[in-house]
Amino acid sequence: MNRQRARLALWVGTTTFVCFICYLALTSLIPFLVGAVISYAFAPVVDRLLVLIPLSKPDHLALRRGLAVFAIYLVFFGASTVALLSLIPIAAEQFQHFIEQLPSILESARTQSMGLVEQYQQRVPPEVQVRLNAAAEQGASTVASVVAGAVQTTIFTLTSTVGFLAGLAIVPFWMFYVMRDRHIAGRNLVLAAPIEVREDVRLMLALSDRLLGRYIRAQLVLGLVVGVAVGGALALLGVDLSLGLGVWAGLTELIPIIGPWIGAVPGLILIVATDPGKLPWVALVYFMVQQLENNFLVPRIQGQALDMHPAIVIILLVVGGAVFGFAGLVAVIPATAILRELFWYLDRRLLGQEPEQAFAASHVNAGKRSDGTEDASTAAEPLEVVR
Repeated sequence: MNRQRARLALWVGTTTFVCFICYLALTSLIPFLVGAVISYAFAPVVDRLLVLIPLSKPDHLALRRGLAVFAIYLVFFGASTVALLSLIPIAAEQFQHFIEQLPSILESARTQSMGLVEQYQQRVPPEVQVRLNAAAEQGASTVASVVAGAVQTTIFTLTSTVGFLAGLAIVPFWMFYVMRDRHIAGRNLVLAAPIEVREDVRLMLALSDRLLGRYIRAQLVLGLVVGVAVGGALALLGVDLSLGLGVWAGLTELIPIIGPWIGAVPGLILIVATDPGKLPWVALVYFMVQQLENNFLVPRIQGQALDMHPAIVIILLVVGGAVFGFAGLVAVIPATAILRELFWYLDRRLLGQEPEQAFAASHVNAGKRSDGTEDASTAAEPLEVVR
């Protein structure tokens, strides 16, 4: 075995080992995944704030970035604290009202269910009822088992994992260092690659970073706008738990295409059980928010960041959900987009194009703004050892 093969075996073995350890510690790493998403969202803000900090010496870069991150922390956590102090009383009041109304809600649901059962018994032939009842019992048993398993897993994750709880406390400090020193990690990773492919590694990392950053920021903005719109509209209609339903709608917005439909289900079920007379108005709210998202928000906020046809997106969601569960629904779209761009970059390189040519021809078109001017945040930087 020559040195090149030995080095390749070393890298593959080490990477496999690290991935295996991360898989075993996946539960404990969930807070850090959330922190990584937030760090990606604020990365461009850190770069822009560097211009406002008058420390020009090269050895002051870490200090400048640290001050920029600290400023973001002051604004972000300050705004979050004010929002929580304002929303917690509202959420508590809504929850208390919902608990007070719960007996009448259950009684109304029981009455409606009995009426449906009577109609079912009167209109459906007895032999068909036997078959339907058997299928319903089997389906209910399966659903109950799945729900029970999911609840047990969630409870274990949130209460029995020391690493998870410790991660919640450590993540803010971890995020500070990630946002401050992310440029160092990227450069050192490039310098670890063989010199023959170093430029390709640098450009492929920039390609992936830019595409993933665009997608994450677009999804977070969409989730915030949709959550506020749904929660505010339901509150104006006097719907119970409007704040919680708005948060749920914002979270499900992270799932492309089908997310808005999933986000509407709890609200529609709740309004049917509590105040069926408002059902048309609540359904109209979800429909109008979805139309606003599809026709106005997505084209302007997300733009052409991924350039993926909805039919392909739906197929990917089915595959991702079947293989990886909920995590697959969230991650399959950006992962596929990144792999697609890397594939075409490597294809152009194999055709004989220079690294910069293959990079410039990518869909992301890193290094250019939408108006065609150069973006300083993605301009080529000389490789240097960062200690």
